[in-house]
Amino acid sequence: MRAVISFAIFVALWWLAVALLGVPEYLVPSPPALAAKFWFLTTQAGLFSHIPVTLMEIVIGFVIGTAAGIAIAVLFVRLPMFEIVLDPVIIFVQTAPKIAIAPLLLLWLGLGASPKIVLVAIVTFFPVLSNMLSALRSIDPNMLALAKILRLNGWRRLWRIELPQSLPLLFTGMKVGVTLAVTAAVIGELMGARAGLGYLLSLGQETADIGLVLVSVLLLSLLGYGLFLAVDQAERRMLRWHESAVARDRLLLE
Repeated sequence: MRAVISFAIFVALWWLAVALLGVPEYLVPSPPALAAKFWFLTTQAGLFSHIPVTLMEIVIGFVIGTAAGIAIAVLFVRLPMFEIVLDPVIIFVQTAPKIAIAPLLLLWLGLGASPKIVLVAIVTFFPVLSNMLSALRSIDPNMLALAKILRLNGWRRLWRIELPQSLPLLFTGMKVGVTLAVTAAVIGELMGARAGLGYLLSLGQETADIGLVLVSVLLLSLLGYGLFLAVDQAERRMLRWHESAVARDRLLLE
């Protein structure tokens, strides 16, 4: 409800500003004009056929990047020598501008979904890895000592102690990763694509169609917001037992 109210206020202020300042439609269309453009793109130009393309790239890349971040974090904690060897390479790849990596991926993997998925996985991987490493290294030593007393093997210790205790920080990394994933998918599609919201964004820029650009931007923002809410809901469900969730619920009740 808060999101709906905020969005309604934003649209009202936008409409008022355009009307009072007399901004031309070709620069900033009014909400009714943009709604008419959205209806045209939906009914005549197959707009909704582009949304699943971008969504698929984001979701698959996000899942791959998250899984890789968790796995590498566990590997670094269990075998520190791997961190010494791989950490410089990971930092090197992460500091490289993603807009510079995208053309390389397109040359190597073509214009299909693969380069976008890889780019999304790359930008998702690092925040998940960093937060997962911090979580694993901050687990209460008493719990690890208890695992030794109970003679838990590596997999049971990971499943029963390390993963549950890492969830709060892990979800923080996932929230950062899912927002970056939308940007990465758009960058990949801007560099070269046959479909997707980033492709429509590029098409609108080339044809000076401000309505198409704004519709694409708004849909991308709504898509990213929806994915963020999905991760947030998963966090709420999986962390009902955690003190942070208890404190948040108490604050909402007050």
